[in-house]
This record gives sequence, C-alpha cells and structure tokens, in this order.
Amino acid sequence: MDECGLSEKKEQVKYWYDGFIFGECKDIYNPWSILNYLDKKDFRTYWANTSSNSLVGKLLREGNRTIKEKFENLLCGETIRTPIDEQIVYNQLDNNESAIWSLLLASGYLKVLSFEREESLEYGEEAKYELVLTNYEVERMFSTMVRGWLKCVEPDYNDFIKALLLGDKKAMNAYMNRVALSTF
Repeated sequence: MDECGLSEKKEQVKYWYDGFIFGECKDIYNPWSILNYLDKKDFRTYWANTSSNSLVGKLLREGNRTIKEKFENLLCGETIRTPIDEQIVYNQLDNNESAIWSLLLASGYLKVLSFEREESLEYGEEAKYELVLTNYEVERMFSTMVRGWLKCVEPDYNDFIKALLLGDKKAMNAYMNRVALSTF
C-alpha cells in the first residue's frame, strides 16, 4: 500500500478485503482482491467475479426457512451458531444444513469466530461454530446476489401489492390466477 501511494487507504482495504483466518493466523487478506485493488485503485467485489457462485446461490435460494433466516442474519452483520460438517459430500448439500454452512466456510465466504471444544460437550452433542461473513467484499457480493433474485419477481409482486392497497379485487384475482396456473 505504501509503495503504491495508498497508505491512507489501509483501514478501508482492511475493512473490504481482510478477514480470512487460518488456524491462529489472522489478518489474512484476499490476494486476488488486493492485487486488483492496487491495479485499479477502486473498491469493488473482485473475488466475486472470479468464479461462478451458482451452487452457493442455488443452495441458499432453495434452502429451507432456517437456512434463509440464518443467511439473513449473516447479511445483517450478525453471527450464526451451527455444527460444521468437515466431510462435505456434494450429494448431501441439498438436504444437510450443516453441509451448506461447511461449504460456505471452506469456500472462504464465512469465517469462524469461536467454536465449542469436544471435551466440553455432552455425549452425543455436536460442536457448534460461531460463523460470520468474512469481510465487506463478501457481504456486498451476497447482497448483490439477493437483489438479483428479488428483481426477477419484483414487478409482478409490486403490481399485486398496489392492487391490494387500492382494493382492486379484479387485479388481485388476475395475479392470483397467474400464480395458481404457473404453480399447478
């Protein structure tokens, strides 16, 4: 940062791209994002554009209510507590909540703040990990992803809300008929 004349941006770079933890090593930055930032001198979600996030998007979009609620908590800057499955098997992702969080952790989207030690657990209990989004870059990437999901349904849904607020039963009925026809 100093060599590039960007010393005054260190805290902002830390906020955007720091957050990875490997064992006891903290303050590990995303090298791809750092190199791109140094080249372009512009804060962006560089890492999000390096690979397809379609699997992550599919798992979160199609996940059950609990997964969606926990994901919403993460986007609000909160932590979640969940077991982690260190033996992720691809075909278990659809019906194993801990496998989804494990994939997000292994992929670098989440980081561990704390975890329960095995010796402190009762027999049969699973250790829970306290997880949070890795950094602001990841938060921005997921926020953009969620906005993209909502854009697909926004106009039709907004028409229904407008009809509801105006008491327009005919328009509401037309909307419900479209939903019923496409569902069945």
